[in-house]
Amino acid sequence: MSRFLPRLSLLALIGAALAAPLPAAAQSKNLEWTSGSPGGAWFTQTTGVSTLVMEATPGVNIRIVPGGGKDNPSRIQAGLSQIGMGIDFLSAAALRGEEPYKQKHDKLRTLGSTGVDVYFMVYVPVEEKRSLAEILADPKLTIGVTSAATSEHLTLQRALEHYGNSFAKIRAGGGKVVISAYGELIQGFNDNQFSVLWTAGEIPSGLASQIVDGRRKVKFAAFPADLQNVLTEKFGYSKGTIPAGTFPELQSADVPVSSMGNIYLVSSELPDDFVYAMTKAIIANKPRLANIYQAMGRYDPATAWKTQPVPLHPGAEKAFREAGFLK
Repeated sequence: MSRFLPRLSLLALIGAALAAPLPAAAQSKNLEWTSGSPGGAWFTQTTGVSTLVMEATPGVNIRIVPGGGKDNPSRIQAGLSQIGMGIDFLSAAALRGEEPYKQKHDKLRTLGSTGVDVYFMVYVPVEEKRSLAEILADPKLTIGVTSAATSEHLTLQRALEHYGNSFAKIRAGGGKVVISAYGELIQGFNDNQFSVLWTAGEIPSGLASQIVDGRRKVKFAAFPADLQNVLTEKFGYSKGTIPAGTFPELQSADVPVSSMGNIYLVSSELPDDFVYAMTKAIIANKPRLANIYQAMGRYDPATAWKTQPVPLHPGAEKAFREAGFLK
């Protein structure tokens, strides 16, 4: 019988190996990544980065769904999505359960910064002489903005409130608020369906390029100092500047605006080994990020991990530490 022992031992080993669970990153699973408004920058970014992650984690399928900076933390907290794009100050507010959130979002974790800073870009006709403060106070204002899930929508509501206005007052006063995806908003703006287009974008911005190529002659509206101050002091926005010459067709000088930073959000319930593999794939493919979306070329893993409005996921921490960026 002894001559059969090696074969039996080998079979036993094979059986044990087959019975052992595979690492979570290698198991077949379907994940959902909540991005932004269809046609916007986040949709492009998540589509490209998710492809890099799936290349590095065979058997994992990532589905991209519409979302927005305001709603993405809640989708992750509720378990609807496991990955999402996030805004720094909104993610921090969600973690603490502060306005506009009604409960603490304790499942939020991050991989750090995406390397992209976003600037509020408000477009008005070139013939517009009023300041943004006067425009936003007008009860007959006609304006277009993305869905209630987005940071643009929330920020417009906050800006209107600062000047004693609101969606309800605009509609009651004979004005109009058009809420739609970017493609429809650009078309409506070009067709003179409304007079102000409220957006947020990166530098460079594909959205700005589309608007410049449109039929309507427009320019950026600068944020008044009092609006910048209240958004920063009350809600945690950053103060930014679109430097002169960035979009020559839209500006003749520096344009002061409010701004915000983008982060990768993940659920605390995602296994460490998957998040490790995901983070490692993003770090390793840094040279390819600019090809996905030009502004993502600013991603720097040496500093990305330092952006932690919510805690760094342990899997991400391991990837940054292993790569020598986190000591």
